[in-house]
Order: sequence, then C-alpha cells, then structure tokens
Amino acid sequence: MWFWPVILALVILAIVGGALGGGIFTIVLVPLAAIALISAIVYGVWSRALEGGAGAGNEATHEADRPLPHRSRRPAGRVHTSPEQLVDARRQQQ
Repeated sequence: MWFWPVILALVILAIVGGALGGGIFTIVLVPLAAIALISAIVYGVWSRALEGGAGAGNEATHEADRPLPHRSRRPAGRVHTSPEQLVDARRQQQ
C-alpha cells in the first residue's frame, strides 16, 4: 500500500520539525500525517469489507469442506505423447 511510506515520512518530518523548528512544521505536518493515517486505515477496512462481501477468503489458508479422495483419478482420455512423437506423426501425415 503506497500510503505507508508517505505516512512514515510525514511523521518523521513532524517529529523533527516539531522538536527543532517548531511552528509551521508542527502546524502543517502533524495534521497531514493524521489525515494520511486515517485515510489509510479507512481504505484498508473498506477493501477488506469488499473482499469479504465478494466471497474472497480473509485468511491465507483455506481448508476444503470435504476430505480428499482415497483413490486416484481416472485418465482424462488424452493421449500422453512426447513432442518427438508428435513431430514424427506430423511428418508421416505430410
């Protein structure tokens, strides 16, 4: 999220400016940092709410509702060939 580097820079400038320069740095940068922090939090909460509403999972892991099958799947009906066999078959067809 691109808000965090901006917030960090504004907070550092506000602290340094407030301690060393005072005045205009504190008046301008502290509210800007607060606005950026609040908007980042609101944006994060809003995007998570949209993900949850769309059916996306909020956790990194997801367990299936049913267990895995105990037997292997049947072949799909595709022929398992190598690229060399395909080239040879095409040469014979020409």
